[in-house]
Amino acid sequence: MTEKLYYADSYQKEFSAKVEELHPLAGDLWGIVLDRTAFYPEGGGQPCDTGWLDDIPVQAVLEKDGSIMHVTATRPVGNTVVGRLNWRRRFDHMQQHSGEHILSAVFADLFGRENIGFHLGADAVYIDVTMDSLTGEQAAAAEAAANAVVFANLPVKCQMVSDHDLAKFPLRKQPAKGFAKLRLVSVAGVDCCPCGGTHVAASGEIGLIKIRSWERKAGAVRVDFVCGGRALEDYRLNSSVARELSVRLSVPVAEVPAAAERHLSRLEALNKQLQAARQELAGRLADDLYEKADIFTDMRLVVSVIPDATAAELADLAKTVLARGRAVVFLATGNAELNKSHFVFACTPGTSANMGGLLKKALAVTGGKGGGSAHLAQGGGIWSDKLEDALRLAREDVIG
Repeated sequence: MTEKLYYADSYQKEFSAKVEELHPLAGDLWGIVLDRTAFYPEGGGQPCDTGWLDDIPVQAVLEKDGSIMHVTATRPVGNTVVGRLNWRRRFDHMQQHSGEHILSAVFADLFGRENIGFHLGADAVYIDVTMDSLTGEQAAAAEAAANAVVFANLPVKCQMVSDHDLAKFPLRKQPAKGFAKLRLVSVAGVDCCPCGGTHVAASGEIGLIKIRSWERKAGAVRVDFVCGGRALEDYRLNSSVARELSVRLSVPVAEVPAAAERHLSRLEALNKQLQAARQELAGRLADDLYEKADIFTDMRLVVSVIPDATAAELADLAKTVLARGRAVVFLATGNAELNKSHFVFACTPGTSANMGGLLKKALAVTGGKGGGSAHLAQGGGIWSDKLEDALRLAREDVIG
């Protein structure tokens, strides 16, 4: 059984310990069990600590049957080690986890709703609250109440209590099962609940609690938030983005949303105009291709390379040409900079030519993949300077 120093003092950054067990693990790793440790193992929604045993990096920390295993790539030399925590990571976890307790208590107090899930990751921290929905006004109220607790700098106390003494404490949530002894974490006058994680000594050390977003998730509302140093980084990012947009839009930061909305409206109108112009141009191009095409038996034979068209534009053009009358259409496009080429072979139903078979012959010239039916086939690959040759081969196959 490993003595868990982090239970007594979350601020202990360094300790000495005896090596009690060494276990070879998969991937040339070692599992080191000590008689005592300040390393918090993964569990309860909180990631493990990292750091060093002597100069050996600790990659992971796991708990099994009361023993704490430190996973390293190298085994220690002696029977004793000095452990040192990655304090930046530990204090970050203390801020996030303590902030979670306060935010969960606020949701319970303001809305009578329970936290049924907690996740503390490297990039995201969230709680799942038993609410059908969350409005912006409710989120702002919860955030304000949580930060009022932070600014009051209330003491945060961790203590072990016996099972029969639990009734003396105003628990926000009951333990999942019976324990002879239980660790309670309390924020004076605000929250009290069972928890095995690491926490700050006073709420002021959390610095700030910021709700970033929320979404409906599995019958609850998932609330994404950050605390302390993460809140500062989030503010720096948002502030930098706001300043950049302010400069680009030539308006004060407070007017950025309205200015962005105006620009988006203009862009939407321009896109509609551009789409209409493209459709008109495609119609004129289809007319031109159809009128100038060779007549073979009772239909037009349209063969053309359309530079820099997209696959979708090429398909639309083929469809527009066929709408003009009976035709066989062989179209190709290519873009050397994007290293792409594309073919669309199409014909009026009833034509003896098989578009899928002809496409395969064309792709044998340029390379690439594709397929389709007797009336419509598409495909392509990397850029080729043999698009004209491939189309010529398809045309000759049709006319014999």
